[in-house]
Amino acid sequence: MNHNAQYDIAITGGGLAGLSLAILCAKSGWKTILFEKDNYPRHKVCGEYISMESWPHLERLGLALSEMDLPHIKSLQLSDAKGRAYDFQLPLGGFGISRYLLDYLMYQQAVKEGVVVYTNCKVMSIDEKSNHFVIQTESNNYTAAIAVNAYGKRSNLDIKWQRNFVQKKPGALDNWVGVKYHINYDVQKDRIALHNFA
Repeated sequence: MNHNAQYDIAITGGGLAGLSLAILCAKSGWKTILFEKDNYPRHKVCGEYISMESWPHLERLGLALSEMDLPHIKSLQLSDAKGRAYDFQLPLGGFGISRYLLDYLMYQQAVKEGVVVYTNCKVMSIDEKSNHFVIQTESNNYTAAIAVNAYGKRSNLDIKWQRNFVQKKPGALDNWVGVKYHINYDVQKDRIALHNFA
């Protein structure tokens, strides 16, 4: 570890992966900084089903899931673009929690563990030097012995680094739009559904 760097580890991306890593590093005594381009709490288009195998990990991070009365999900309904519905049992099962809430709880836990978190902070470049990394944001530079990127595809860094998947033109199978909205109606608490439309 380069002890001349400001931080032991710098993490770009404050979703589930980045926040989990930040909390674990801070719990291990590493001086940790995390950069997130958005703010907390925030809505995300992704689903709100988490596999049960993640439950012990999230509780080890410090989230009191057992105290939250979360729905345990045991079945999946999937519909195709013609309106046909298919039902499946989920042997391992999962639990339902809003990403709006989950990300916010993890962010709060990271701060509690001592992680330095910058929100609304876009990373412009990450450059490797001889024994450390320089992370440049829109307003400042930071140094870390280790740099980890924990974000989705097609970020500004992917474009800058000209990564292969950014250069590829989208095909017919890439033309999908995800829509998520919250409604109140009488529905099975132990089922999650994914509906497809033409």
